Amino acid sequence: MKTHISSKFKSHLPLIHEAVRGTQDLRSNQKVYKKIYKYYKDLGAPFCGDVHEDYEVVLDLLYEDGISGEGEE
Repeated sequence: MKTHISSKFKSHLPLIHEAVRGTQDLRSNQKVYKKIYKYYKDLGAPFCGDVHEDYEVVLDLLYEDGISGEGEE
């Protein structure tokens, strides 16, 4: 199933899938991470300001939006 996030960040899905799987740190590409962070912040995501906690929130939100570690939508 295609989600808005997977369409919006289509060219970065391999990195995003690896991050959700836990084999790659999404922050290794700060430009992509900041865009995803902003996307969720604009939607009202509950970020607290702690970089580690906020990263986990981003991963949880990606997972909830149907981004799995499987590499398919």
